[in-house]
Amino acid sequence: MKRHFHEIKRLFFPRWDRQHEWKVRATSARKCHGHCDRKRKVIEIVARHRDPDDQDHLLIHEICHAVTRGFHGREWQRRMEKAAETADELGRTRLASLLREEVVRRREQGEGIRLTYELVKEWVQSVPDVTFPQLENALAEENGVTVPELRQRLRRLEKVFREAKSDVLEARRMKETLIEAARSG
Repeated sequence: MKRHFHEIKRLFFPRWDRQHEWKVRATSARKCHGHCDRKRKVIEIVARHRDPDDQDHLLIHEICHAVTRGFHGREWQRRMEKAAETADELGRTRLASLLREEVVRRREQGEGIRLTYELVKEWVQSVPDVTFPQLENALAEENGVTVPELRQRLRRLEKVFREAKSDVLEARRMKETLIEAARSG
């Protein structure tokens, strides 16, 4: 795994990690296929794919997190596209296609953080009795991060949750008031 990690770095990210500070590990405390831990400078690759293009796609995805800021935003997408161009140059058309398909999926999902906040609002509307810890844990697991990492990325999460919860409770009160008025009238 380490030898392959260095080969991918050399081919796709030749100016990154020249001091070899970053490591790759085949384990993770997270329930995810892969993860980039910037603080520890570790790329965690848990999933094992038999197809080399699938395996390299995952490794490139995580390294793109290491060389960019943010989650799956524009900067990350640009770096994934650059890796796809390199894959084309290397004659690895399927890998290039996998990388580009993911960029398209991420663009269609919208801007990551804004989209997540909208998802939180929809989630609270769909499941009004959800608690904040339940929501946090589900979002962290879905995104393959820990709750503290989620809080760091989504600093307004609790505020958005409380506003959505307030809106749902207000809508309930209004509905109950209308029902009561209809019964009385």
